[in-house]
Amino acid sequence: MAGIIQKAAGQSNVAQKKAGQTLNGLINSFLDKEGLRRRFDELLDKRAPQFVSSLVSLLNATPQLQEAFYKNPMSVVQAALKAATFDLPIDPSLGYAYIVPFNNSTTRVPEATFIMGYKGMQQLALRTGAYETINVVDIRAGELKSYNRLTEEIDIDFVEDDDERDKLDIIGYVGYFKLINGTKKTIYMSVKQIEAHERKHRKGKYMGKGWKDNFQAMCSKTVMRRLLGKWGLMSIDYQRADSHVLAAAEAISRGQFDDEDVITTSEYTEVTQSNAEQMEDKTKTGSVTPEDDTPLPWDDVLPDVGA
Repeated sequence: MAGIIQKAAGQSNVAQKKAGQTLNGLINSFLDKEGLRRRFDELLDKRAPQFVSSLVSLLNATPQLQEAFYKNPMSVVQAALKAATFDLPIDPSLGYAYIVPFNNSTTRVPEATFIMGYKGMQQLALRTGAYETINVVDIRAGELKSYNRLTEEIDIDFVEDDDERDKLDIIGYVGYFKLINGTKKTIYMSVKQIEAHERKHRKGKYMGKGWKDNFQAMCSKTVMRRLLGKWGLMSIDYQRADSHVLAAAEAISRGQFDDEDVITTSEYTEVTQSNAEQMEDKTKTGSVTPEDDTPLPWDDVLPDVGA
């Protein structure tokens, strides 16, 4: 039934497009007709009009996304709702979240999907109030003195002159966080390891557009994803480090968690579990391309785009 409604809505919008309606009018008409505007209001309150306006601007600037909206409007709105759920802006220049069009390999109908960016990952971590520091930086030739894989002790001698440093080749990336209770975590991946990781998880023979256009950003995102995905603490809501968050931080410090899971607050887990279930069918049909690792709850199933 949902598929029939979605198809009908898409056909209706195509007809409206031919009738010469503006894109802004189409979007507002669809949101009002399907009762979706109320959902944006519930999630964003006073920020809802600004968010819808940014969605209109994004559609106007992206012809492929316009096509996805005309033929499959619900996929665009659902992607936008996910961004609203995480309270992340969808302006691609900000790097927090993306709404990306792609062709469904099964139905051959353009669709849109939500992508969490590098800054979005950082934002969800910082909202917990449990982090003192979190960062990913590149390592240049000659800067890495030693790295102990077991103890994670790393010795880096950074080149202070930025102009001279920019001339050096990047050999790897290091991710690091420190919680307010003193717990620290460091991971290091060489460029060679990241390239092998990209080849292993790419869909098809060739490197995806995101990797080709933004290789350094995607390297940083891969390290951040691994750092937070296995050892991080994340939340949708802005909050201070209350007793619940501190208890989760203590679990991290004692190693009392499953490395395959993201440590989250209960509210975050409920939302992301629902998202993962919604995307399960697409994963099975191969209609969405994984961006790198096994999908984590907070980025569903990622096609290969810039970080």
